[in-house]
Amino acid sequence: MENKTDVIIQVYGKPYQTVCTLKSLMKHSSKWIDKIYFLEEFEHPFGDKVKWVVDKFDNIIHHKYDKKVNIYGIKSQDVPLENIRHQFGIENSDKKYVFVTHNDVLYTEDIIGNMLENIGDNVGIGEIGQCWNCPAKAKGVCSGETFYDYNPTYEEVITLGLPHIRTRIDNVSKLHPKPLPECRLNEWACLIDREACIKEGRPFFGEFDDDSGTEWFKAMHFKGYKFKDYRKDFIHMYWANTGGHQVEQHKDLYRTSEEVAKKYYELNFK
Repeated sequence: MENKTDVIIQVYGKPYQTVCTLKSLMKHSSKWIDKIYFLEEFEHPFGDKVKWVVDKFDNIIHHKYDKKVNIYGIKSQDVPLENIRHQFGIENSDKKYVFVTHNDVLYTEDIIGNMLENIGDNVGIGEIGQCWNCPAKAKGVCSGETFYDYNPTYEEVITLGLPHIRTRIDNVSKLHPKPLPECRLNEWACLIDREACIKEGRPFFGEFDDDSGTEWFKAMHFKGYKFKDYRKDFIHMYWANTGGHQVEQHKDLYRTSEEVAKKYYELNFK
């Protein structure tokens, strides 16, 4: 199983987008994939069903959560360990690396093979930063691609025009102003060093503070781990062309994007 990875996909509704995500990933990167950890939420938007997707693959480990967890309303420290996003796959995989994906991503090239080739001694590779929310990006002084080039003082950060969305004076550290609150390794398409995650413990990759993964990114950064920015071989939100949370909140948008994905599935994978 040398060079093999496991895939972790968190599934909250969107069955047709989910099946297209996994089919496109397998199409391009199957040679690197052993198991798929299909982590199914306790319930789904608008009463949708996703179980049928599991039957389309012969390498899925299916885990369904035993209770609903509102990640947007509570801190992860209050969530049972087994209900923290992605963690079941991280704990149960036996691979050095795991690939984490959202369930609304179209893969266009061999992303896992390319990430394995490029990860080097980094703990994670994928898009760095929710930069569209960050004042440093708005001012043109930082981006995910240039994350390591921008090392501001606290005084420099607070001149960026705060508050700016979720970046406020009270959540910027005076001692370590960077990473900023929007800095993270985006979980919609990334490869992470599972062995390092297990070794370092909490905060876990999927813990939710200001957003998913921000505390993990910060902790690993301060422990000396490095990250590599990578933003090709996939199209996020391909079938809805808008954020997953927005899709999950609006029935018409949800149904429309699922119809688009269903047609894509029938044309390309059925």
